[in-house]
Amino acid sequence: MISKPAIPVLVLLPEDAHTDYKALFSIATAYAHSGLLVSEHAKKTDRLEFTFPAIVCSSFSIELFLKFFLMLERADSNKPSVKKNFGHGLLDLWKQITPQYQQLIVGMFRSPTKAPQWNVHKRQIEIFVEALENIGETPFVKWRYVYELSDITLMSHHSIAEVLDALGWAAEYVMKERRERDLRNSE
Repeated sequence: MISKPAIPVLVLLPEDAHTDYKALFSIATAYAHSGLLVSEHAKKTDRLEFTFPAIVCSSFSIELFLKFFLMLERADSNKPSVKKNFGHGLLDLWKQITPQYQQLIVGMFRSPTKAPQWNVHKRQIEIFVEALENIGETPFVKWRYVYELSDITLMSHHSIAEVLDALGWAAEYVMKERRERDLRNSE
C-alpha cells in the first residue's frame, strides 16, 4: 500500500463552482493523464487489475470534459449562475452541448492532426454519437463498481480513449483560443 503520497494535501479554491470551467478543464485533463499513466503501469508491471482504475479515470474524464463544455456555455451566458447537477449520462450531457461545440468535438474525433475540422457532416456526428453510445451511458459509474458486474463484459480502453481524445483536444483548443483572446484584450 501507499505510506507517503507525493502530494499529501491539496486545496481547491474555485471561483464560482457553477461556472469555473478553468478548474474543471484542469481536473478533467488530470484524470485523462492519470488514466494513461495507470494503464502504462499495468502494462509495465503486468498487473492487469490496474486496467480498472485506468478505465475509471479515463471514463470520468470524458464525463468531466462534457461538463466542461456545459460550464463554458454557462460562464459565457449572461444568465445568473444556477447550481445544477448534470448527472453522469454521457448522451444526456452531449445533447445539452450547443451545436457549435458539438461540431468542434466531432471535428476532432479520430483526427491525427489534433486540429479542428469545421463543417462536419451529419454522418460524422452520427459516428461520434455511436462511439459515445458504445462506451456506455455511464461508463464511469459502471467501471468504478466493476466488482458488481454479473455478466461477461467487454472493456475497451481504446474505445474510451478515442472519445476522450476528441473531447480533450477540443477543450484544449477552446482554452488556447481563450488565452489568446484574453492576451489580445489585455494589450
